[in-house]
Amino acid sequence: MLDACLASAARLNPAPLEVIVSVDGASPEVETAVLDHGYTLVSLPLAPGVSSARNAGAAKASGDILIFVDSDVEMPPDFLARAADAFARYPDAAAIIGSYDDAPAAVGLVSQYRNLLHHYTHQHGAAHANTFWAACGAIRRVVFCAVGGFDPNYAVPSVEDIELGYRLRRAANHIRLAPDWQVKHLKRWHFWDLFRTDLMQRALPWSRLIRRESRIDNDLNLSWRSRFSAGLVCVAFGALLLSVRWHAGLVVAVAALGLATTLNFFFYRFLATRQGLGFALLAMPLHWIYFLVGVTGFVLGMAVERTGSRRLTAPR
Repeated sequence: MLDACLASAARLNPAPLEVIVSVDGASPEVETAVLDHGYTLVSLPLAPGVSSARNAGAAKASGDILIFVDSDVEMPPDFLARAADAFARYPDAAAIIGSYDDAPAAVGLVSQYRNLLHHYTHQHGAAHANTFWAACGAIRRVVFCAVGGFDPNYAVPSVEDIELGYRLRRAANHIRLAPDWQVKHLKRWHFWDLFRTDLMQRALPWSRLIRRESRIDNDLNLSWRSRFSAGLVCVAFGALLLSVRWHAGLVVAVAALGLATTLNFFFYRFLATRQGLGFALLAMPLHWIYFLVGVTGFVLGMAVERTGSRRLTAPR
């Protein structure tokens, strides 16, 4: 994936002022690949973590606009042209975020579902975004420095870019979503990644941020539709468990899932148009799991945050 990412940077037209690759930890093979492309290398052999690595790369930059991408994405040739166009359309924006495209590289049900879910979510997000996104995000360097960059306490990739977005907004900076500014996600998802990533790297740390900020934005993964759907799936799961002794529970479960399906009809229709009706039907249970894990992580995170413990939700 990194080879594809580095190669795509070489095909950008117009070319970037500079390409800086921050290597979080000692990796001679990666460092050699970076230098072979003629890119600037920032090596952090002690592996301080994802936020520190991005901050170190930004400190090395000389351009007025910093564009962050993850190492598992591929940029189209017009990537920079579209970024420049987005800043021209939104001159008041301190930062711009984009989207994954609708043609994920990794095959398989789980990979296709998860990457298409991310694409669909960003395509229907609010134009005035509430968070930053480091997989495909641009920010004015003066603003990035003014807010202190990414929080170095986040060593493992999780919600460090969302946290940065909250601080940007708190400082009265505007973040814009440009849905047509896209990258291709190359990551292959496995079934258990849905639990590990969504619980430990998303829901738990994000619930800490929500409690700290005392607000839940009606946008992206936290939209009212997603929250209501998550509640319905939880009701269905609970009713299904109770149906062993309470026969009406099965009816309640079917009704709740039916309503949740109705709320997400346009997403399932989108999946069907991309991969067929059979794929959409198989993806629905994965979507229910996504909601269940999200609610579980949110409840646990809020409980741990309320008790003052940081063990489950510490960034590291």
